[in-house]
Amino acid sequence: MDTSEPSSATEEEEEKTTVESRPRTRSNPEGAEDRTLSAQASVGSRSEGEGEAASTGDNLQSATAPAADSKGWPTPVPPTEFQVKTPRVNCPEKVVICLDLAEEMSFSKLESFNGSKTNALNISQKMIEMFVRTKHKIDKSHEFALVVVNNDVTWLSGFTSDPREVCSCLYDLETVVCKLFNLEGLFNLIQQKTELPVTENVQTIPPPYVVRTILVYSRPACQPQLIVTDQMKKMLQCPYFFFDVLYIHNGAEDKEEETSWKEMCAFFSNLDTKGTNYKYEVSLTGPAVELHNCMAKLLAHPLQRPFQTHASYSMLEEEETTEIEAIV
Repeated sequence: MDTSEPSSATEEEEEKTTVESRPRTRSNPEGAEDRTLSAQASVGSRSEGEGEAASTGDNLQSATAPAADSKGWPTPVPPTEFQVKTPRVNCPEKVVICLDLAEEMSFSKLESFNGSKTNALNISQKMIEMFVRTKHKIDKSHEFALVVVNNDVTWLSGFTSDPREVCSCLYDLETVVCKLFNLEGLFNLIQQKTELPVTENVQTIPPPYVVRTILVYSRPACQPQLIVTDQMKKMLQCPYFFFDVLYIHNGAEDKEEETSWKEMCAFFSNLDTKGTNYKYEVSLTGPAVELHNCMAKLLAHPLQRPFQTHASYSMLEEEETTEIEAIV
């Protein structure tokens, strides 16, 4: 009796079981080698050429409330409907660096390398310069713009690939007493100065560039006044736009203040409907090196970095946590 067909069927079933049960590893953090058909199945509905991602609804504020992680920063939960996979390419970036000039940036609370006290504005100026010069060395086609925010929003330096032009505008800045943070005005200014790219197929065709905003924010714990317009929704949902935040706060000096800055973290997390933005919080009562560390983590290209909750910066095996993480 010929038993070749049953044996073949059995082998196919075993092979299928082996592929499905293959664990995620350092070299295969998301099972990328096995996702040929499943990747297409997980992609949310979108029309080609729209330049914006699928979302659950029109109201950005209705996003799922995030939970706090071990560092106190609420972790955003990306909507399950948003599963658009963009090509992981190192295309040029248009980086808009937004520096807050509120009075809190001039308080000498941060501990510098030599043990003396310094202010957040001084450290922010140095870390921004290091960021711009390092990104330029990685890829000289990256462009940078500088925006400062006090009671108004001012575009100081237009997009340029020359780090010297951006850095020349960094150090002649002064802080002022500010009432509210005009986040809506910031978004409107970015919309006027930039144009989001559009591709015929967001899943397969690399964009000519991406637009990323890095906000260095240091205001007392009061939520910015923001009315989300349709144009703003389109920007936040675009797969080629990223809004990273570095939040500098006064720390947990008392329970009331701790609750307030965590609410601010939740506010910025709720703006991230795609779950692709990076958000860091640093206390003014801590060491200044923390600001440099967070800014260094933003050097990764937004199309090539994993979700922030999956990122790991350990270099040694024994330093890795027990959770499955993507190595960047």
